[in-house]
Amino acid sequence: MRSVAIQTGARRMQMIDDRQARAHPYDALEEREREEVHYAVMQHVRAALMRGPHGVLELRAGLEAREAGALPVVLTDMVQAGEIAALGHCVYARVPWMPATRPVTPAPLEDLVLAGLTRHDTPRQLAEWLGVSFAAVEATINALEQAGLVEECRAKTRRGCYRLVSSRMAGHIRRGAVERIFADVARHG
Repeated sequence: MRSVAIQTGARRMQMIDDRQARAHPYDALEEREREEVHYAVMQHVRAALMRGPHGVLELRAGLEAREAGALPVVLTDMVQAGEIAALGHCVYARVPWMPATRPVTPAPLEDLVLAGLTRHDTPRQLAEWLGVSFAAVEATINALEQAGLVEECRAKTRRGCYRLVSSRMAGHIRRGAVERIFADVARHG
């Protein structure tokens, strides 16, 4: 029984190794080629991570030599943009419902205001609900508006009221961690 498991694991590793091309250095490519390869690898990574978390060898599998050389650059760019995150143990996952251009940073007041906009719509209501100053809430809403996450309501009767730009994001915020899978990457023992 155990020898079957070892053989199966060896076959899987052999399959992964057969699909791993020897990388061509990304810096050796011309500028136009670099842009094309960068875009192709980014699309490959996005498509893979839409299906779920993947290890780096799984992400690298099936890439051509030019593309394999671009993978470290693309992963770095996508992590810095906040589009994907490293979960540890060589596993990457897509960051759910976050715009690709906004890095994921810890900002509790921004998170509270953003989440609060699913229940309250004016800075005054949010300040009272959160127990923080009106100026702090107003500054936070301005920052969120600059980031393209919230907007002022357009109706004349609703001036001074804000809402989330994306109704899908509002739904994710309302549901919280329900139906999400979080990997345990802490060191044990």
